[in-house]
Amino acid sequence: MRIAILIFAFLTLGCSSNRKFVAQKPIPSDTRKIEKPFSRDPSLSVEIIDKTFNYQLKQIFDFPRSFRKLVGEPYQSLNVDNFDNVPNSSWFTNRNGFQEMSLEEIRKGPNKALGPDTTGTWKIVSVKTAGVTPGFTIVDSKGAKYVIKFDPLRFPELASGTEVVGTKLMFAAGYNVPENYIAYLNPEKLVLSPEAKLNYKFDKKRPMTQEDLEVILKKVNPNGEKRIRVLASRFLSGIPIGPWTYTGTRKDDPNDIFSHENRREIRGLYILCSWINHADMKEENTLDMFDEGFVKHYLIDFGASMGSNSTNVSNPRRGQANSLDLKHSLIRLATLGLYVFPYERAEQKIIYPSVGYLENDLFHPNKWNPMYPVPAFENLTKQDAFWGTKIVTSFSDEQIQAAVLEGQFSDPNAAKYLEKFLIERRDKIGNYWFSKINPLDNFEIENETLHFEDLAFSRGFAKSEKTNYKVEVFNQKKLISSQETKETSFRLLQKLKGQEKITLSILTKRKKLEVEPIRVYLKLENSDWKILGIERE
Repeated sequence: MRIAILIFAFLTLGCSSNRKFVAQKPIPSDTRKIEKPFSRDPSLSVEIIDKTFNYQLKQIFDFPRSFRKLVGEPYQSLNVDNFDNVPNSSWFTNRNGFQEMSLEEIRKGPNKALGPDTTGTWKIVSVKTAGVTPGFTIVDSKGAKYVIKFDPLRFPELASGTEVVGTKLMFAAGYNVPENYIAYLNPEKLVLSPEAKLNYKFDKKRPMTQEDLEVILKKVNPNGEKRIRVLASRFLSGIPIGPWTYTGTRKDDPNDIFSHENRREIRGLYILCSWINHADMKEENTLDMFDEGFVKHYLIDFGASMGSNSTNVSNPRRGQANSLDLKHSLIRLATLGLYVFPYERAEQKIIYPSVGYLENDLFHPNKWNPMYPVPAFENLTKQDAFWGTKIVTSFSDEQIQAAVLEGQFSDPNAAKYLEKFLIERRDKIGNYWFSKINPLDNFEIENETLHFEDLAFSRGFAKSEKTNYKVEVFNQKKLISSQETKETSFRLLQKLKGQEKITLSILTKRKKLEVEPIRVYLKLENSDWKILGIERE
């Protein structure tokens, strides 16, 4: 009986168009000065086991969460304002999704310089020899510090070009990212610092020698080229204090008050990652920096996105399933291995090696999967998805082209192929998610008329002649007006000025579009209407 009452309460709440507006609490600044938090150095294997097994099991027994999802009232993101947007913070800055960036701004991205200075020497201060591809940390002649990464020998330009393109797009989307540059290393201008050490015999180290350097260069430059294309990633400003998490908060950061799995910009990141196929979303590809007295949160390392897998090309499974996918394993077990997933049947067709394996036939915007479960992504609501889709679809073809050109691919056909991949994915995302929630946004009042934008129409995913808008006006007690229009505006009639507060319920009506109305709350102040906020369902 109690469950039945709860279900009735949820359904009644969801259907009420004249319910009172509940303003969001003001979101405090998260750039207030604090003491430096402790550094984190989590284990990747522990993270994978925890997110793949422990967290999934915990979610099964989280009955309130499951119940809310069942009745269509999932937990919403906590850090949104009265217009369902995300304010600027140490996590996110509204950029292209808020105001169109110029092509020059897209090309520049986060870069404040031109990359490492190539007129002088590069001093190697540390070296990475583990893994398939080695790397250096260098200080250029101007004192700037960079991590130097090499492309896989079989796929020149792949990792470096992908990383730069991903960086430009994610910065324009609003996230904090490093300055990443395509640069050309001159082996003759490399010098060794006394700080440069090599591992040997377990955890022991010794100073690196010129012979060691020549061995490493032979691996990445077997043909002895005078100029080697590399990815130069400039060190971030501040003190690194380890990666951020996809759940909870950083306990020693008083500014970190919203659990990360309930932050809109982390939940909505799912849409951005699905766009560029950034499946490698482990925590070590994030970084917290203590800078100017507060913690700033970064996304790093996009070399394994789009058609790249960093040291190799991508493959059909990437973005289709977790690396250890329990659901897929159970399906195989239940069918005695007879069921074959579409990605297992797909051909790994590499048309242009410099941009890797790119495909969109298998891509379904709501079924994309990172390599490891991300709790924030699993909390994604339609509202979060709409927010992410607004950003993805804000990128024009020309802006995408500008970002891809920064990858400096030597084959223009390869660059065009990558552009096509990103444009097709953007459009798939827009077509899908704008059909799952009322796509109205950007509400404003001018000359006593409420104007709004139908993003599905304005961005080319719907036709205006096949669209109607049903506008119902409620006071605090009842329905007082109703009309249908094809216009994306509504004249606030003179007779409505007898009301102190009104709610406009606007339903977008299109063939095959089944969405809930969006509510717009207005208040009369000094004979003028003011928008208090909006509410999406």
